Amino acid sequence: MYKSLLFLHWKQIRHVLVLMVVASFALPLMSVEGLGTTPGMDASGLEAYRIIAGFQAWLIFCPLLAAGVGITLALSSWNWDHQLKHVYALSLPITRWEYTLQKMLAGATLALVPVARLWIGSHVAIASIDLPDGLNAYPNELAIRFLFAILLAYSAFFAAAAGTVKTTLWVVGSILAFVFLGTIANDVLGYYVDYFSRVHVVENVLQWMAYAPGPFEVFTGSWALIDV
Repeated sequence: MYKSLLFLHWKQIRHVLVLMVVASFALPLMSVEGLGTTPGMDASGLEAYRIIAGFQAWLIFCPLLAAGVGITLALSSWNWDHQLKHVYALSLPITRWEYTLQKMLAGATLALVPVARLWIGSHVAIASIDLPDGLNAYPNELAIRFLFAILLAYSAFFAAAAGTVKTTLWVVGSILAFVFLGTIANDVLGYYVDYFSRVHVVENVLQWMAYAPGPFEVFTGSWALIDV
């Protein structure tokens, strides 16, 4: 069953996944383009390493790509179930939770493909330049963070997409409504209650979720391929 679900999922997403795999491999290479020195060159080019935050501008797209991969895998994993009104799943001689678990594992397996390409691309990028003293490369750590970010986005949207399309829209709509309406309500209450003029509830919730020790801190943490 796992192999069948893996094949079906691959067939559904193969064209988009190939593009994401190419992007995963290319991002580390583009992040070091024109920086430092190639092996054997004069070390004068190492001046560029003084601004660590600026020389890996392409890597800011890594969390965006990870979220895109995870969301795409999650939504596509339930695509044929929604099209067939879940008749295929109900006709199988396994329980619903076993079917869901194997479907989730199939999608998680496909997530390893872009992660592997990012890992290979990171090692190729590091091998193409000489690092000055004091700086180190972290290709393995970058790949692990990329994997965790994909799995987090995948699991969150996999659960949302397991229901009907209407349920998914309700979940997404509720989150957007909380952000926009909560912001407006906080500003209005700020005129009447001094507490809300000093404390922005929605902003605090979002910061708690996006930064350590929040559940989505993996997206906002360090994505540096090269650092001290």
